This record gives sequence, structure tokens and C-alpha cells, in this order.
Amino acid sequence: MKITDITIRAGRSLRHAKARTILTSLAIGVGAFTIVLSFAVGAGGRQYTANIINSNTDERVLYNISPKSKTSDSKLPQKYSDERVANYGGYEMVLLKQSDIDKMSKVDGIESVMPYVSFMPKYITRASQDKYKGSIEPYQKEVKLEYVAGNGNGIENGVIIPDNYREALGFKKASDAIGQKIQLVVEKGASNPLQPETKTFEYKIVGVNKKPVVAVNGGSTLQMSIDNIKTMNDYNLQGTPTYGTFLSAFARVKDGTDIDKVKESLDKAGYESKTAKDLMGFIFQFINVLQGILIGFGALAVLTSVFGIINTQYISVLERTQQIGLMKALGMRRRDVGRLFKLEAAWVGFLGGAIGSVLAVVGGNIANPFISKALGIGDVNLIIFEPTNILAVIIGLVLVSVVSGILPARKAAKLNPIEALRTE
Repeated sequence: MKITDITIRAGRSLRHAKARTILTSLAIGVGAFTIVLSFAVGAGGRQYTANIINSNTDERVLYNISPKSKTSDSKLPQKYSDERVANYGGYEMVLLKQSDIDKMSKVDGIESVMPYVSFMPKYITRASQDKYKGSIEPYQKEVKLEYVAGNGNGIENGVIIPDNYREALGFKKASDAIGQKIQLVVEKGASNPLQPETKTFEYKIVGVNKKPVVAVNGGSTLQMSIDNIKTMNDYNLQGTPTYGTFLSAFARVKDGTDIDKVKESLDKAGYESKTAKDLMGFIFQFINVLQGILIGFGALAVLTSVFGIINTQYISVLERTQQIGLMKALGMRRRDVGRLFKLEAAWVGFLGGAIGSVLAVVGGNIANPFISKALGIGDVNLIIFEPTNILAVIIGLVLVSVVSGILPARKAAKLNPIEALRTE
């Protein structure tokens, strides 16, 4: 008997038991819905993370370069070192010096090295306006900024301010701020705490930016050239033990150079570093764990539906015993009888996978705008459906259903046609 004829006959048999077929398919559909949705959440999360990486970092830059932490015997007191360190809640971090920057610059494959200085002036203000706290970070041309006004040209002697600072400093429109000057008041670190010595640095506003949807920085800090930040930071640290030091550095790798090999070279030179992907690695790990949990729930639903398919097929064999006997008496082979019930199980798996996938796609697309609005990430979809994943889920469920139908199919194939025809 042709496989096409067996397939058509299997479909007819299922239509004769519509209620049972639909209920069994829906049980499989629950698993399909969960698995398809979990793949979509994973795909959306990974794409969103990739957008964050591309918008806030440069793949040719190594970040957070710092001296490698030294291990010591925890049973003994820590040995004294002349290295300058920063203490954060009991954890000491070795600071970089200019000699470290020079040493990194000589590593093969590195184009340039810049110290990273995150600086907080005493306050930020302008004429006839209130004083505000704020932090300043180095401007990186590789990081994409969404400008409300200006474009950052002239950053060598200027400053880029966030839009919320523009409003606080009394500019009605973003365009009104461009070309105007603001004052950054810095306190000398080693001055008398009772009568602190301060110095005012004045810079022209060359850009106003708002925080992009996929930004991790640049939306709440002022940005300036590293040279100007170092000038203020040096004044702030003048006379203190940490003068002339840096928390970390970042290095730009030459075009065509393998960044991982440069990272290894820095490691041999005694420095830890991270690539752009390393910085976001924890997000990918979280997404993978979340996706695994969701797939696990879907797999449990599919496992439950497997027993439903076996039970349904066994009942079908019992109800159609005479029909099976008649088909075998008319010449249908045992192999074809087995195929008939396996194909019926395959149809059930296909229907369940299709129903669950369609519901997942519809539900996900409806939920997308609400999720984006609740998280405040703008017009970004966190649930992205990939046709290959949907197709893989449906095919997988068809295969699972066929495997589930093997035992009932074998029972039907082994029926004696004479005894089957006698069955009432």
C-alpha cells in the first residue's frame, strides 16, 4: 500500500474522532507553545544584548584593563607592597600608573592605550543657576550617542551634557545650550578640609544627548576628552597618595589583529582585560538559563502529552479492532497497519505543534509592545520568532509523537485478522 494512501487514510481516521484528536493535539500544543515562546524570548534577549554591545562598545577595544590580582596564602597576613591601591569595602584594587600605560602600549597588536578616569567634580553649575552633582566620563567616538542638539564637534575643549542637565541648568531648548559655557568646580584633595581649596574649570557645551534605548552609559553622565578629565582629576588628587594613578585603562587594537591574541599578550604581561562580548557575557548567561527553564517546562508538558498519545492510540486500536481485522483480511500487510497508526500519531503531533506555535506567535506579537512599554525600552521587541526554530519544534513534536505511537502500532499490526473480525 502506498505511503500517500496510508497518510490520507490516517487523516480520515482522525477526522472521525475529532474531539479526541483535538484534545490530544491541544495537550501537545501546550508544550509547543512554551518551547516556541522560550526560543523567541531567547532570540529577542540575545538580539537586544547584541544591540547594547554594538551601541556602547567597540569590538576592537579591550576594556577594564587592570593589574592581575595576586593570590596569597589566606592563613598568613598579607604582605606589604609599595603598589598604590584603592580600597572598596575591604577589597583592595591595584591602581595603574603611567608606567603601566607605557608598558601596555608596547604590546604587539595594540594601536593606542588610554587610561580610564571616571571623575566627580564638587558640583556643576552655570551663571545664575543652581549647583548640581554629577559625574564625568571620557568621550569615546566609538560609542554611538543620540544627540538632541549639537554633534560633539570640538569635544577637545568642550563638554557633552545629558538632556536632563540641560533642563536643570536653565536652557529651554537643547539648541539654546550649544555654545554656552558651564562651570565644573573641583576641590583640591590635599587642601584643608575646613577651608577647602577649589578651582573652577569652564567648558563650552558642544552637544546635548538623550539616553538611547540600548545605552548603558552616556545618558546620565557628562562626557569630555580624557585630557581635560585628567587635568581636573590631577588637581583633585594633587598631594594625595593616589595622585597620578588610574583605576583602569582601555586599549584599541590595530585593524586586522585578533583581539583575543592581544588579550592573551596582555595577560602574559600581567594585566587583566575584557572584550566587548566579555562585558555582556553575564547577560547571555542569564538569557540562556531563563530559556533553559522555559524549555524545561515545555518538555514536561510534552512528556505528559506523550502518555496521552499512547493512551489515545491504544483506545483507537481497541475501538477499531474489527476494522483492522477486515483490512488485514483484504490483504493489508502488518507493516502497513503499523504505519497507519504511526502516521495517525504523527498527524496529532503536527496539529499540536502547529496550534501551539500559532498561539505562541500571536500571543508574543500582542505582548511585545506591552513588555517594551513596561520596561521603558522604546520600540524594541524582546520576543522575536525565528521560522527555523518554529519548524524545528514542529518536526521534533512529530517525531516524538511517532515514537509515542510505536507500541500501539505494534499491537495493531500483531492482531490476528480472524480473531479481530470476531470481536464485537
